[in-house]
Amino acid sequence: MTVAYHILTVSGMLILIATLIYCVAMVRRHWDVLVKDQRFLMAESIVLVLLSVVLIFAYYKAYTLQESNVWIGLALFLASALIFYEALIAFRKVRSIKERALELLETLICVMEAGDPNLDGHSFHVHNLVSVFYDYLPSIYQQQLNFENLGYASLFLDMGKLGIPRSILTKSGKLTKEEMELMRRHPEICVKILGPVASFKLISDWILYHHERVDGRGYHGLKGNEIPLASRVIAIADTYPALTMDRTYKASLPYDEAIIELRQAAGTQLDAELVGYFCEIPKHRIDECMVSVRNIMERYQDEHFGD
Repeated sequence: MTVAYHILTVSGMLILIATLIYCVAMVRRHWDVLVKDQRFLMAESIVLVLLSVVLIFAYYKAYTLQESNVWIGLALFLASALIFYEALIAFRKVRSIKERALELLETLICVMEAGDPNLDGHSFHVHNLVSVFYDYLPSIYQQQLNFENLGYASLFLDMGKLGIPRSILTKSGKLTKEEMELMRRHPEICVKILGPVASFKLISDWILYHHERVDGRGYHGLKGNEIPLASRVIAIADTYPALTMDRTYKASLPYDEAIIELRQAAGTQLDAELVGYFCEIPKHRIDECMVSVRNIMERYQDEHFGD
């Protein structure tokens, strides 16, 4: 009986420790703009932590008993297992919410970009490049950026073009001064579109300032480190596909020439240090980003316009 009691209590404690580690890891991973306003996540996390604390106290009291009781050990073990199961269920809900939200947002982006020769998956391309780019940033920069939030900001950066007339977006010739002024407002329009969702304030500046130049000649006149790090990262990922994807107003460039263009823009338009990190990304990983974009846009076209 004593052996069984110790096996049950030790196993239960290990499950409880694993539960606490899992909860902390999942909250850190999923605490982004898509779930920040989901109060149930915080509520369930608090409840799980409180139950765990109570159970730890129960384990302590059980170990102070002079006589071991296998039924107490079994009850503690089952309670630990139940808490772990509840944690799995809670974060499965979180993942489900995020997946559904992303599906809706991706569909919205497809609606906006499909059929537009000057977009045609551009936002997805930027998003994919940012995801890869993050892996090549120094750890000190990675620690300053929430990977999930960075991905959302890169995905939504052109949503403000919903407020720009299609005639301007698809114009093949040079834009007039008035048209250019309107086009330059698309980051501001995007921030207004996302404004009602309070949690998106976390990334609103990243989107608003993604067209800033490090020399201070961007849309809002910020320069150097005045520009949020995320905006400087996104600016590079936004520039590369602008160079390599077909546009009605210019021909696309091959990879090698695009990299040369990025290096030439380093220190004036783009952050020179970050450009250096981007250029270290192997070509095949850059190419894979575009393949993924084509798959997304073709799937959307087939689902909505196919026979």
